[in-house]
Parts: sequence; structure tokens; C-alpha cells
Amino acid sequence: MIDLQSVSMRYRDGTQALRDIDLYIERNEFVFITGPSGAGKSTLLGLVYRDIVPTSGKVVVDGQDVAKLRPNRVPYLRRKVGVVFQDFQLLPRKTIWENVGFALDVVGASRREKYRKVPISLELVGLAEKADAFPYQLSAGQRQRVSIARALVNGPPILLADEPTGNLDPDTSWEIIQLLRNINKQNTTVVVATHDREIVDRVNCRVVQLLQGCIVRDAKEGGKYDAS
Repeated sequence: MIDLQSVSMRYRDGTQALRDIDLYIERNEFVFITGPSGAGKSTLLGLVYRDIVPTSGKVVVDGQDVAKLRPNRVPYLRRKVGVVFQDFQLLPRKTIWENVGFALDVVGASRREKYRKVPISLELVGLAEKADAFPYQLSAGQRQRVSIARALVNGPPILLADEPTGNLDPDTSWEIIQLLRNINKQNTTVVVATHDREIVDRVNCRVVQLLQGCIVRDAKEGGKYDAS
């Protein structure tokens, strides 16, 4: 489903974010990408949904070399890849229903499709009754659930989560990870970038550890945060 082949990424300011990465993620896997701040976790996710393109190497998502996509084809890629961010990135003046529906507006979905899909997505994350609320009226955990609903509304086979528990308390963090695990069980490939040691150790799934832009460990049979 996701295949990074000899991928390096250097930003214009000279920062070397990734160095010769090889990583293959199977369809329907649940994978943690771990490492300290600056290790390259967010860069790796950004390459998958083509927020950036690699300096060298190849990023293949669902059989497509994403760097070779024409600009008008990128929205079609993003129908396949939902993204959840640490800071939620919700539109404060729009209701929860409108925030989730906005993801469908971006890809040109019809009004009929929007009115069919948004309630399903909100129901999936347990927020159907909050459809008319605004982000400021919700807890941090509920706002993250809205972010997940928005990422899922297109029915993508891949869900990327960049530090999804970074702004949450431990109990709420566990609820969010359990939600992501349940989504994974519904035939969605889930990749979570995190430095939350307790969550990683508790879930006991595949762990890919980054350090200074390099993969230093890939524990495929249920790894801990740091086995060193």
C-alpha cells in the first residue's frame, strides 16, 4: 500500500530530514512511526500524501509514484489518504458538520454525496449528536474525533495520523488510539507518527523507529517504543 524506495528529503534551508529510507507498509497494517522531535516523522507522512516530494528516491502509494502525479491528479490521491493532525486544523466559524463536509468540497463531491457521507463519518467517531456544534464548544478529544471524521469522510484506504495524541491527556489519548485501532480493523491502513511511549508500548503493534532521518529499527512483530 505504501512503498518508500531509497527516499531522501532535504529542505531548501539545507535540513536533511530523511536519509535513504526504505519502508514498505502492507495493506491494512497498523504502524507506529516513532522517534524524537526532528527525527523525520512528519516529513515521512508528508511524502505519502504529497504535501512534499522527495529530493531523491521514489514514494509509491497504492501503485502510484506520487512525485510524478500532475497537479490536477493530486486531489484523487488525497481521496485515498486521510490525514489527522495534532492541532486538529478545524475551521472555527464552521459547525462540526461543515468541517467534515469541507473535506468533500475540496475534492469536488456533489451535495448529495456530502449529505450521505458526513453523517456516516460523524457516527463512526461517536459525534453524530454534535453535528451543529462549533469547535470551541467541544473538548480537545472531541475536536480530534472531528479531525478523524474529516479524514475518513472520503472513505480512504489509508489514514495517516501525525501526533494525534500530542495535545491530549492520557485517558483521552487512549480513547483516540482505540478509535484508530477500530478503524484499522475496518480494512484501513493506519500509520501513526508519535513520541507517546506509553501508547506505543500498550498497543504492541509494528514500530518503525526514526533517528536523525534514518530508520534505526523496524519491529514488525509488535515492538516497544525503544528496545535499546
